Amino acid sequence: MNDKIHWSDVIAFGGAIMAFVIGAGFASGQEVMQFFTHLGLWGSIGAGAVAMALFGWFSAVILEDGRKLQLEDANQIFAYYCGKKIGIFFEWFVPILLFMVVSIMISGAGATVSEHYGIDPNYGRIGMAVFTLLTVLLGLKKLVNIIGYIGPVIIFFTMSMGLISIMQNPAGIFEADKVLKTIEISGASSNWAMSGILYGAFSLVGLMPFTAGMGRQAKNKKDTLLGGLFGGVTFVAGALILSTGLLANIGEVYDKQIPSLAVASGIYPIMGTIFSVMLIAGIYTTAVPMLWTAISRVTTDEKSKKYKITAVMMIIISYFGGQLQFGTMVGIVYPATGYMGMILIAGMIYTKYFKKPSEVNASEDLVLESSVAE
Repeated sequence: MNDKIHWSDVIAFGGAIMAFVIGAGFASGQEVMQFFTHLGLWGSIGAGAVAMALFGWFSAVILEDGRKLQLEDANQIFAYYCGKKIGIFFEWFVPILLFMVVSIMISGAGATVSEHYGIDPNYGRIGMAVFTLLTVLLGLKKLVNIIGYIGPVIIFFTMSMGLISIMQNPAGIFEADKVLKTIEISGASSNWAMSGILYGAFSLVGLMPFTAGMGRQAKNKKDTLLGGLFGGVTFVAGALILSTGLLANIGEVYDKQIPSLAVASGIYPIMGTIFSVMLIAGIYTTAVPMLWTAISRVTTDEKSKKYKITAVMMIIISYFGGQLQFGTMVGIVYPATGYMGMILIAGMIYTKYFKKPSEVNASEDLVLESSVAE
């Protein structure tokens, strides 16, 4: 067995995980504001700690199980953790959800170009739809190579922007709790622990099949564990830094569709322009794997005519769905998905820590047989 750590794979795996979940919700600031920032400084730190532990754990576990199981259909990972009946439900629920999230990404692209450049949002929506479709048509292997190295760059830029914002107005962080009492911000939960669980859980729902499919390419256990931890921990650390940057300026950004863009522009005008490009890149890196995962429910043969036709049809429908308002879509879909994700977390915990070895082996055999049959 090859136990050598392949650092390029570790970075690519972790980067692809980050890229998958960055998207419009994270990079725009809407996501972190609704899960962390609205709780105040200490509440957001507590929620972040819970989310970081969850995210790092399940990313590493799913990558490793994906490597061991070598599933032909990555959606079978749901049955492995939750049993056949619940697994079938998630096999259909998740692609439909991701199909909806692609629409949110397209909506976010439109909101970004409209809010920062003052142009018709449809230009952003059409551009995102076209580039997402073209990338998906390349297949999963090239997809991971393309987005895996973009994710860390976006996280680094977002963290840098948050840190600069904090340094420019450190007093704003400690005044934020007073300001929060005078304004209204939608939140996933008023309880910091539940908010952290929901954040990890909602990310898990869409991430699970993509990560399991990516795990097939791993060479050994060390690569999957380090790749999962790198992706999960770094992503949530970036979310917390961005959240703190928003807290420092909460009175100015709480009512913005793209609050992080407002923070970036406040630091320096050119910073806003650079960040708008980073935001579009973040939307792209999430829309692509989510569309691929939705298509994989219909067909896993990336060279087939059926795959290409399905991709074209889905992106057209997603474009029309992207006409809805960005902030509203994030506030409804993401928290609701978090509650569904809690079922998957419970299934993972039971499978990894409470199932008897014989039951785990039986689950593996059942999933592998089903995967081969399909």
